[in-house]
This record gives sequence, C-alpha cells and structure tokens, in this order.
Amino acid sequence: MKRKLCATPAFTCDDDMEELNVAALSRRKESAAPLTGERDGTIFRTALNYPLALVLRLRVLQIVCGISTMVMGSVAFIEERQKFNMGLGIPAGGISVLAAAVSIHTSRGWSAVSNPAGAGAGAASVLWAAAACLQFALVVQCCRTILDPSGLVHGDGPDEEDSAPSSRDLIVIACVQIALAAATLLSAAICARIDCGA
Repeated sequence: MKRKLCATPAFTCDDDMEELNVAALSRRKESAAPLTGERDGTIFRTALNYPLALVLRLRVLQIVCGISTMVMGSVAFIEERQKFNMGLGIPAGGISVLAAAVSIHTSRGWSAVSNPAGAGAGAASVLWAAAACLQFALVVQCCRTILDPSGLVHGDGPDEEDSAPSSRDLIVIACVQIALAAATLLSAAICARIDCGA
C-alpha cells in the first residue's frame, strides 16, 4: 500500500483505505436501494395505497378523546351529586375507546396482513354505532346543561346552597365534553371515509 504524508507531519493519509471505504459505502447504498423496490407482494402495495399512518393517528386521537370523555363524565357525575346527566360521558367514552381499539385491527392497512381482521369489521361497526348514539346523547345532555344549569336540581330534597353544584363548573364541563365528542365523531367520520374510499 502506498502512503503519502499529509500537510501535517504527525499524521499520514491512507488514500487506498479512503477509496475502499468510499467504494464500500457506495455498494451498501446501491444494494439497499433495490430492497424497497423489489417488494411486489400485496401487503406492501396495500400499505402504500392506504394512508395507514394517518388512520392510526386518528385512532389514537379517538382513544385519547374517549379516555378524556370518561374522566370528564366522572367529574360531572360527582359534580352533579350522582345524577347521571353528563355522567353519560363514562359509557360514551368507554365504548369509543373500545370501538377505536377494535378498528385499529380492522383497518385496511392491517387487513392485508391478518386475515381475521375482516371478521372484526362487523364488531367495529356495531361498536361505532353504539358510540355515536351515546356521544350524540351526551351532546344533547351537555346542551341542556348549558342552556339551564340550574335545572339540574329537580326538587328531590331540600334546596341547600352548599350542596347545589356550581353552574359555572357544569357549563365548563359541558363545553369540554361537547368538544371531545365532536373530535371523536369527526375523526370517526374521516376514518370511515378513508376506509370506504380506499
């Protein structure tokens, strides 16, 4: 091997080794490139045609909104003194989380990978129908609370100022639950459109 001295006398340059390293790196780049183009199976074609990353982000959003709806429903249930008005967020959020979790495995990007995914599509449809009904019912209850927050006391017992829930807190909880329900239903509609259009 031929060695040349660099400008600095303390170091030596090895031109041959540098050329070998450059050649090896370029061969690695060339050999790695065809690996992505040689995939001609149906799995990879489906994954490229279907926006799986977007659908998974929307499903995660649905799960987060469902959990938040359950938490806000629990807060409303406590705030309303165990009356199940806006506490409807507990089952609405729970079924939304379950529907989103089942829908992850029935998305078209995964259905090419696992054959049993088609069997869960019916279950996901039923769960989403139930979740949508509960979310709409929750929005109706929240709108009733916003319009008449003092109407929650139905004369069941003595009217005590200390035991009456704060109308401002109930209005804030109702607004948050409406926003969460809207985000859940909108993302579910976008996912349904993607699944039907793909």
